[in-house]
Amino acid sequence: MANGNMRDAHYSTAMGHLMNISYRLGKKVPFNAKAGKFGDNELAYEEFMKIHAICRDGMGVPEDKAEYVVGPWLEFDGEAEHFIGDHSVEANRLLKDPRRAEFDIPSPKSV
Repeated sequence: MANGNMRDAHYSTAMGHLMNISYRLGKKVPFNAKAGKFGDNELAYEEFMKIHAICRDGMGVPEDKAEYVVGPWLEFDGEAEHFIGDHSVEANRLLKDPRRAEFDIPSPKSV
């Protein structure tokens, strides 16, 4: 039995895809506190540093030898279902995967 409707499921699963697009546009950076700067976004920096501390202290990730990928901050227009603002051109290219035609969803008119 479904625990929601199709619209809710669509937007719930879209979040993971949107985060993956940011990751795919990201760059490798050294695993240290300096690399975790997020411009003027204090909340993003605060949350990142929590994860950084868990990885360093709880998981033993060495600061001088490891690296990770930091993706750009992306803005998404949920009504139009496309990215806007900085990095939108590159991000919008990743909204559809041209290599996997067998997974295309047919339009309502064609069903």
